[in-house]
Amino acid sequence: MNGIGERAWLFITNTNLSVYDDRVGQYYSYDDNVQNHRRIRVGDLVIIREDEYLAGWSIVDSLDPIPNQVKEMRRCPKCSKTNPSFRKKKIPAYKCNTCKLEFEESELVRTFDTVTQIRANYSLNWHEGARPILHTALNDVFLSASTFPAIRPLDPLKLSPVLDRLTGRDVDINVDIPQQAIVQILGGHTEAIVRRRRGQRAFRFHMMEIFGERCAFTGTQPPQVLEAAHLYSYAKTPEHRSDAGLLLRRDCHTLFDANLITINPESLRISIAPVLEKYETYRPLNNRSLLIQDDATPSRTLLKEHFEQSMLVFSKN
Repeated sequence: MNGIGERAWLFITNTNLSVYDDRVGQYYSYDDNVQNHRRIRVGDLVIIREDEYLAGWSIVDSLDPIPNQVKEMRRCPKCSKTNPSFRKKKIPAYKCNTCKLEFEESELVRTFDTVTQIRANYSLNWHEGARPILHTALNDVFLSASTFPAIRPLDPLKLSPVLDRLTGRDVDINVDIPQQAIVQILGGHTEAIVRRRRGQRAFRFHMMEIFGERCAFTGTQPPQVLEAAHLYSYAKTPEHRSDAGLLLRRDCHTLFDANLITINPESLRISIAPVLEKYETYRPLNNRSLLIQDDATPSRTLLKEHFEQSMLVFSKN
């Protein structure tokens, strides 16, 4: 599979201590002082840990170096090693991972170093965590016993059960990261975050002008819960096309993006994944006609692409 997902990492971000501009679901920042920083590659699978929970997973789609950045370093007052552990529920609050000294924040030694910051972008194939999974679920998946690094290597061969629980369905890298995405990842991609956001509000308003305050799957809904759904990944194809969107209730939008709900391009009827049939909320949607006007049918070519990708996901669940 051209190296996609053959290596895996845990990226750890701490909202109480982070000195970087991490944005969960978009990118992770680190610098050339961080252990394992030289080993991260485009195409590596990453799980993001935010505080105590696993936030989601993705594939690194680009690495952007940012040289000559000034970074505040927090050092142990005894051995001067950097980034001692912060212990939220213990006193003293800090413990050095090297010499094991315990001390309070007032004793931290702060220095300022010039570093090269690296931003690992992973927004193109981000899979949000569907349920709360504690970071301890990875205890048997680490390749290293060290608990200190902010970037920790994982055994990709042992990850499937964790990804299945985290995502809420069976995960198959070959299905979830299709060949087109692999080409874009390995070929390089820039400005994904900007592209993902620009014009989204205007696109939503345009979809509401076309469809009214009406979810294409469930009918009339409060406007606060309606979102504009693209029939393709906007991060990969930065265009807002009138024939390439639907207005969906927020939960339906999430399931549509996860390829757990799709639309038959021929009959314009809804299909749900087998994993959703146990839920009373979604079971009635199966084989229901799309609730849109005849003259507002989106591109059948794009519907077909989404349908075919979803059928691959359905077959794995």
